Amino acid sequence: MRKSSGWIFWGLLGVLAGASVHAAKGTSYLNVDLVQERYLGEVQNSSQVPNYTVLSGDLNLEARSAGFFYKFNPVGEGAIEVPDEFYFGVPEAYIRARNLAPGFNMGIGRMKRTWSRLDEEFSLGVWQPQLRWDYLAPRQEGLIGIHLEWALSDNFQFTFFTSPLFLPDQGPNYKLTDGHFTSSNRWFVPPQTSLNLLRGSGLSKDVPIYFQLDRPSEEAIIMHSSFGLGLMYHPSASFWVQANYAYKPLNQIHLGVDCPNCGNLSGVTPLEVNPVIHPVVVNHHVATLETGFDRVDDRGYVSLTGDFPSNSGFPDSYYESPLDSMMIAGAAYQHYIFSWLGVPSWLKYSYMKTFLLRSKDKHGLVDTEQVQSSLDRYPYREVAAVEWKMLLRQEHKNRLELKTRYSYSVSEKGGWLSSGVGWSVGDLTWNLGLDVLGSDVSENSPSAGLFTRYRSNDRVYGGINYVY
Repeated sequence: MRKSSGWIFWGLLGVLAGASVHAAKGTSYLNVDLVQERYLGEVQNSSQVPNYTVLSGDLNLEARSAGFFYKFNPVGEGAIEVPDEFYFGVPEAYIRARNLAPGFNMGIGRMKRTWSRLDEEFSLGVWQPQLRWDYLAPRQEGLIGIHLEWALSDNFQFTFFTSPLFLPDQGPNYKLTDGHFTSSNRWFVPPQTSLNLLRGSGLSKDVPIYFQLDRPSEEAIIMHSSFGLGLMYHPSASFWVQANYAYKPLNQIHLGVDCPNCGNLSGVTPLEVNPVIHPVVVNHHVATLETGFDRVDDRGYVSLTGDFPSNSGFPDSYYESPLDSMMIAGAAYQHYIFSWLGVPSWLKYSYMKTFLLRSKDKHGLVDTEQVQSSLDRYPYREVAAVEWKMLLRQEHKNRLELKTRYSYSVSEKGGWLSSGVGWSVGDLTWNLGLDVLGSDVSENSPSAGLFTRYRSNDRVYGGINYVY
């Protein structure tokens, strides 16, 4: 019965998508990007290459009719040199019925909403799933379900969300061949291929690891219910306060590793290790309280989020990433300046930090320092960032913009510099940019994070974008 209800829901989305394609001719656009990326560091495996020519498309279809609004937004990209590097996603696809009752709207489908500005600022992925094909440029996706909005007054708005379905983050493609993971994507870090048993003793020995994957059914992944509610309060035109709560699955698939012979202490060292990876979906309670202001020349906010995962249900002998209860705090401020170059500029400062509330770390038979994962729950632990955006030229159909952002990870003692320039002439835009990563901790350090694991992925890129 649960399976049939899921197909009915997806069928409804298909009907909505078809309706919006038919009705949205006047408000449609298609962004087509062709980008050449050059990675400067060493490849992780033979499937990866230094250069990627990426062709991507972003189709947005919108339409309005009497009492209804339709949206369908599929995206896709592929690397020309690597046939298996193709990705597809649908960040939004919904129909929204307006004014069913005074101040009451209802949406059905995948719809994005700003549940937390801090979550979106740092692409944490706590609230909404993400397309994570490129870890430095993840893309937000909406939650799938029924979305109710009710304007209680001119100052209060109530939101309710519920769904029988769940779609997790979409990460890099990979293959499992002869017990080893490989991927052509530079943002996939495979698990190690050997394990040091009895480390620190005279019997220490490296043995090969051959992984197995207990692949769950599609129903076991997507058939998970969730609900959420939120309240937005505007005491004035510029000041706002929002509070949101949800009980839903974690957007990242949780992995458990069953490895009965990884901790052989009998003195008979096994010839090989055969761990079995078990992916499961774990629910969590998440709540956010934010307040801020939006004015013409400046804006800012402060944010506090509590993230409380449930237990995975794995046996104690399994190795798994800790499902700790965390608090995420942060703030951001952006203001307009007229720079010394005589052009308009915007400066933004932002900061976030996670705080451990309660640890659920279960140390299985495998030493945590010997395991790496491409699915970290948070990309950062403590980060401060500054962003400078300059509008160098703005004329009719002629725009030149420069954007630079530097993020410093306190725990990793390193950072990420991202800089890019875009020159638009009519519907055509030329882009040039670079990303530089670095840190002062080792990959096996407990402080290792995004900047440490992917510091070999420094890159430069250039491309062209056309809007139809």
